[in-house]
Amino acid sequence: MRRTKDSARARISVLFRSRQQMNAIAEALSPEILHRAGEKAQARITKDGKTLKLQFEARDSSALRAIMTSYLRLLAAAVNVSRSLRQLEINDNTTRTRTARSEN
Repeated sequence: MRRTKDSARARISVLFRSRQQMNAIAEALSPEILHRAGEKAQARITKDGKTLKLQFEARDSSALRAIMTSYLRLLAAAVNVSRSLRQLEINDNTTRTRTARSEN
């Protein structure tokens, strides 16, 4: 994207508990990066340890706000799914432990 005097940029860094979760979230967002919707704005994702870095560049502040809102909603949805799956795993393990104890 060619920078102009009206272009706008932003960076967001999100620290995750584990690299596994961060990689899963990055993978969930990757189709959006690969299939850009238009030329008004673009996004880039990089990983650093357990940190996911989102970089946005847009033709103007309105386009920047739009792409950031889109990605942050996708990020929130992916994090919520990850959190729900983790909770299901915890609940399943707890149930299995209780069942095994009661059988002994």
